[in-house]
Amino acid sequence: MTRDDFNRRAVRYETETTVSFDVRPFGTKQQDAVTVFLGEKEFQHFTGALNRLKNVRLVVDHKFSGTSQIDGFIEHLKPALCVSIEMR
Repeated sequence: MTRDDFNRRAVRYETETTVSFDVRPFGTKQQDAVTVFLGEKEFQHFTGALNRLKNVRLVVDHKFSGTSQIDGFIEHLKPALCVSIEMR
């Protein structure tokens, strides 16, 4: 999966303080979508290009299962960008 795939299928919602991405349209590939998104944010953080103005919320459903890689991305990004994963 690529960032372009993510951009085509994830549903984006934005408020003044939060950008939400609904990854439920990925079905059983939600884990891949979240990994691609957080991996890009991790790279942006590493290169100093991370936009820190808004919180990020990733909306998933019961098909989503976390991984140690996703947990690691969140752990690194939390101080820089308040990342939360909302389970539905």
